Amino acid sequence: MIFVLSQSELSLLFRQDPKTQNNGGFQYLLVSLQKRANRNSGRIALFASDISRIRRYAFSYGNGGWESRLKAIFARVLGPDLCGARPRITQLTFNRLAA
Repeated sequence: MIFVLSQSELSLLFRQDPKTQNNGGFQYLLVSLQKRANRNSGRIALFASDISRIRRYAFSYGNGGWESRLKAIFARVLGPDLCGARPRITQLTFNRLAA
């Protein structure tokens, strides 16, 4: 699924230095998501496995800065529980992008 992040959400996503990709799971997740995000349009492709990982990192490992950052980046488009179950006007399908 394609989601559209706001400029402030993109800024939080791109705050992670790409050089830290191999420093741990959270760093790897954020840098890999950066690679799929378009800084100009805000569009980001998220698969079900990505949403699952985002949710797990945001809720299963404590409540520190990284967890708060994931919630700040994705709560608007995925819902407050980050499961992607709420209706969203910013969601596009891959087929609609190709049209």
